[in-house]
Amino acid sequence: MVTHHQYDDQGRLVRTTAGSGWTAEDRALMLAYRQYLAGLCKCGEPRAKAHHPDNDGWYEVDHEATVTCHACTAIERHRDPAAKPVEYLRLVDTRDYDARPLPDLAAVTAQPA
Repeated sequence: MVTHHQYDDQGRLVRTTAGSGWTAEDRALMLAYRQYLAGLCKCGEPRAKAHHPDNDGWYEVDHEATVTCHACTAIERHRDPAAKPVEYLRLVDTRDYDARPLPDLAAVTAQPA
């Protein structure tokens, strides 16, 4: 929040205005980021890729690597101080999108089965 004060010739405060410290570009970037987040599946992958029927079989679970979510761990430890760290399996997208690009999802789902 940005606050501007306007004074008269005698130095008295005559007007105070408050406005956002965000520029038009800041707002556009935040809106784009919110749209990006809305397009993610719960697994963190973009829905357009993760839900595409042609991607069946191209995702693998990396059993060697887990990711600890410190934010989820904090929530769990708030509920139970003895809670273990929250860990998630890491996904690996094995598809070569240059060699095997995904067809448009609308075109795939519009075709009769």
